[in-house]
Amino acid sequence: MSVATKTLEHLFISKVRLKVLNHFLLTADTNIHLRGLVRELKEEINAVRRELIRLEEFKIVIPEHKGNRKYYTLNRDHYFIPEFMSLFHKSYGLGADIINNKAKLGEVSYAFLTPYYSQGFIYGQNTIDLVIIGKVELMQLEKIIAKYQKEKKRELHYTVLSLSEFQTRRRRLDTFILDLIVQDNIMLIGTVEKMIK
Repeated sequence: MSVATKTLEHLFISKVRLKVLNHFLLTADTNIHLRGLVRELKEEINAVRRELIRLEEFKIVIPEHKGNRKYYTLNRDHYFIPEFMSLFHKSYGLGADIINNKAKLGEVSYAFLTPYYSQGFIYGQNTIDLVIIGKVELMQLEKIIAKYQKEKKRELHYTVLSLSEFQTRRRRLDTFILDLIVQDNIMLIGTVEKMIK
């Protein structure tokens, strides 16, 4: 268990609340009803219902009635969602795998998840999920990517650039690079300030 995961577990005392938030923040474009969430999380129905009620009170999830079922979706307009998304993507899933394997991945200067990955937003022509900049051990990266694709049954689009190639293309105002760096990315390694400097 990573340090980030342990930290979140201490910040969010309820493990069920942590699981519910994890579901909504890592699959931001989905909606789900109570029993579906109970099946997915493998938790007691009353515990999940209690957490959904709390998250609804805080307006983190939005309910919608369809027939006789109440479906919940993430409230993307909530003012804490960008911070929550960053925390959870760094603590679980692909983001956590990249951070936890930083040393094995080589000399990574920057790594980030794009809004296409975290929220399903397309900016410009980019449908890239993950960008890694530096001298990267591709075999190690491919293991992480393959694990993710197998678990999620989803193809992952990623780009690997050397630091010099990234800097050259950025200086030339390359459209692809500019589109990538102006997005609201979740930085896994490095900082936005240093990357755009």
